[in-house]
Amino acid sequence: MSKRAFNLKSASVGLLSLAGALAVPALSQAQEVVAGDTGALQILLDDGVINPTTVAVRDNIAFLAEGQLGRVGQIGGLFKVVTVALDGSGLLGNIVQLPGNDFFPEGITLDPVTNDLFVGSIFNGTVVKIPAGEFTAEVFAQEAPAALQRGAVGAKVDNVNNLLFVCDTNLGANIAGATLTGLSLVDASVVVTHEFPGANDFCNDIAFDAAGNLFVTESTVGQVFTVDAANLLVPNSLELFLATPGIAAPEGGFGANGLAFTGGALFVANTTVGTIVRFDPAAADVAASETIVNITEGDVANTLLSGPDGLLAISDTQILIVENGLFGAGNNRLVQLNLDPLQ
Repeated sequence: MSKRAFNLKSASVGLLSLAGALAVPALSQAQEVVAGDTGALQILLDDGVINPTTVAVRDNIAFLAEGQLGRVGQIGGLFKVVTVALDGSGLLGNIVQLPGNDFFPEGITLDPVTNDLFVGSIFNGTVVKIPAGEFTAEVFAQEAPAALQRGAVGAKVDNVNNLLFVCDTNLGANIAGATLTGLSLVDASVVVTHEFPGANDFCNDIAFDAAGNLFVTESTVGQVFTVDAANLLVPNSLELFLATPGIAAPEGGFGANGLAFTGGALFVANTTVGTIVRFDPAAADVAASETIVNITEGDVANTLLSGPDGLLAISDTQILIVENGLFGAGNNRLVQLNLDPLQ
C-alpha cells in the first residue's frame, strides 16, 4: 500500500519572466508522465534482513519491516524495523525494536500529516506507532481481540476520515475470513469494518487512488476489491474490482499482494508467481488492460522476483518493491523498479 512536489523559484515576484513562462509547460509535461510496462531493477538492499514484508518512506529514509515470516508461530527472538538508504548504500544505523517475542511485523505505513509510522503484527494483531522523528515503538492498538480480531497485515492512513485502515486477517490460526478495519487515529477504537466475502479470504495490502477510493488485495484467490470514497464509513461496502489471470493465486500459493497507483497506472504484485502486473484504471475494461511488467535486472529481461510483497510508489515511474524471499530464488531484498514512461 508518494507524491513529488516541484518548486519553481524566481528572483522576482513581479511579472513572469520569459524563462518562468517557458517553465510552465515543462512542469505540466512532467506531471503527465505515464508509467509503462517495462523497467529496470535497482538493488537497494540485498542482505541483513529476514523475510522483509513492506516498506514506508519517512524523511527520505526507507523503513523496512523484517517479517521473519518463514518461522511464523515459533515464538522467540527479536523483531524490528530497519532503515535503508534510498541511494543504494544499504542499511543505516537506526533500528526500531518491536515489543515482545512474537510480533512478526507485516504492514508498515506512514501518516503523511503527522509523520508517524504504524506497524502491525500479523501474529498477535498488535499495532504500534513510531512517532515522528523517533525510532522507538509505542503500542497504538492492543493485541487482538482488543481492536483487531486476528492479525494486522497491510495498513494505510486515511486522513480524510482520521482512520488507520488495517487488513485484519491471519494464516488460519483462529478466526476464519478477513476484515478491512478502520481504526480511529485518536484512540485506536474500531470505527468501521468491511467484511470479505470468502471464508478463506486473506486481506493483504491497501492503497488509495487520487480520488480517495480505497483498493485492497485478497491473496488466497488473487483479487482486488474497492470501497468508494463516499462509502468508506458505510460498513461492508467492499466491491470486487479485479480478478484476472495475472494476479490469480497458484494452487496453495498467494496471488495479489502489494499494490500501488502511480504514473496513471495501477501495479499489483503476484507474490508466488513473482511478477508485477500493470493495469490502466482509466480503461473502459480495466481487467482487459492487464499486462505483465517486463523487468530487467542487469542484462536479464523478464526477471522474476522472489516473493514480491509490499509496493510503494516514490515517483511517477519509480516503485519500491519488497521481496520476502519465500518464493523463487529466495532473495530477501528491497529493490527499486525504474519504469520506462510510455511514449
